Formats: sequence, C-alpha cells, structure tokens
Amino acid sequence: MKHSTNYQSPSFVVKDVNGNDVSLNDFKRKTIILDFWATWCGHCKKSFPAMQMAVNKYKDDSDVKFLFIHIWEQSKNPLEEATSYLESNGYTFDLYIDPKDSEGNSKAALLFGVKGIPQKYVIDGGGVVRFNVTGFGGVDDAAVEELSLMIEYTKKMNNNN
Repeated sequence: MKHSTNYQSPSFVVKDVNGNDVSLNDFKRKTIILDFWATWCGHCKKSFPAMQMAVNKYKDDSDVKFLFIHIWEQSKNPLEEATSYLESNGYTFDLYIDPKDSEGNSKAALLFGVKGIPQKYVIDGGGVVRFNVTGFGGVDDAAVEELSLMIEYTKKMNNNN
C-alpha cells in the first residue's frame, strides 16, 4: 500500500553498525529513505533485489540517503544476524539497528507507527514525510521506478524550500 503524505517526521534515534546514535538531524537537507525490515520477514527479503537496484541508482547522489533499519528481531544478536544476512547475499545497504525499549518495542518503528514490514518512508530535507509504502509488489523494475519517482519528487520539494 502506497500513500502520499505531508507530515513532520518523528524525531528518531537508531544505531549504526558501530553502535553510534544516528538521528534525523544527521541528514538535514537530504532526501532519506527509511526501510524498516527484519531478517525473518519474507517480503522484506523479496524486496531487497529492487532496493539494491535503487541504492545502486542513487549511490553517486549525495543528496539521497538510504537507511535500512532492522527492527523487531527475535535473536540475541540482531546486529550480527542482520550483517551476516546482508553480506551473505551481497547487499551493500547502510545498516542501522532500532534498539528495543524496556518493553521490547523497536523505538523508531513505534514512533513511525510501523504495523507491518517492509515499511518505507521517503522524507524530504526539511524532515517532512512525503511518502510511505507498506509491503512489496514483487516486481523489481516496477518497484525501483516507483521509488525513483518518489525520490525525484521529494528532491524537487527540497529544492523548493
């Protein structure tokens, strides 16, 4: 399910692979794509070839940043499991971990109201969520084209602000 939106992104903090805090403020003036996923999620895994195509398409565009945020994991070492999965499949994603709070909730996912995964948000340079997409339709080229249209629209919104 796809939605065009226009609301301020929640202020979130996730961890990078080195354990450093990363927040929305670290990406001011950039179009960012948040992709919430988990290693046990079949639809997430099916979406990854398309997401790798999108990452490759924008790899030289310093105004676009992808954050693959690993959530809801059941393992004792989610960072190791997620890193191993991405590496063994040749994905070059920038991996982030959404730490669980004391009640077992993934904090950033809770702030965004994520109910199902994969869940993607396209956020403009001013921190406004322009699009969100739940699930994966199963056609890589179509998914890349659709995401590219969302990114290009959002980049234009950045330039107008």
